[in-house]
Amino acid sequence: MLPPIREKHNIEMNTPSEKSIEKVVQEGLVTPSIDLTVDYAELALDSFLDNEAVKEIPIVKTVVGLVKGGLKVREIYFAKKLLTFLKEFHNGKLEPSKIEEFQSKFKVDKKYRESVVEQVMILNERFLEIEKSKILANLFAAHINGKFDWEGFCDLSVCLDNLHLRGINLLQDLEKKEEPFYEGYNAGSEEEALLNGAGIVLRWGTHLRINAHGQYLYYYGIKGDIDFEFPKPQEKE
Repeated sequence: MLPPIREKHNIEMNTPSEKSIEKVVQEGLVTPSIDLTVDYAELALDSFLDNEAVKEIPIVKTVVGLVKGGLKVREIYFAKKLLTFLKEFHNGKLEPSKIEEFQSKFKVDKKYRESVVEQVMILNERFLEIEKSKILANLFAAHINGKFDWEGFCDLSVCLDNLHLRGINLLQDLEKKEEPFYEGYNAGSEEEALLNGAGIVLRWGTHLRINAHGQYLYYYGIKGDIDFEFPKPQEKE
């Protein structure tokens, strides 16, 4: 679950000759074996497999396989989203101690490991926008960083899955308010309607407020600030 918001390495793996997608995703989460300098999100679908380095990545070989009878657009796009997720996750935001703690739990806790791999696969397959793969990676890193537990990550993943990316502009505007994400905004805009489906906005009259899930999604996922600390409550005199 999410904590309340206050007001103002290596792991031993089996290596069979042919790996399942679950196995390569599992290995990709603990070992940054991809080139982190490549912007996988920008690679064109029609030339994705022309890149010799990319097509030899285990995830790409497993997801896409040998292309027969035409371009596998869906499979290639899925591979792009997974690579984008892994690049963002392995971009150095986490302290080594947090990575080691995660790897230890990932190795010994079978239920947790299976849940993580399942969520990563299912959500990246569902996303229409590759930007959401980056946001999901940031949320996962924030989970590992201790900002919320696994249940909280899953809840935020649902919000992300239902978020229209055009609603991000409204979140950015609301952050700049004198009272961030709270009142003072003329509700009823098109952007607000785009946030309703994600379950992150509360409204009364002509005002609105972004709830805890929306604020966590914004700071940790969209902004990617996995060390962000919400203000502590002021002590009453």
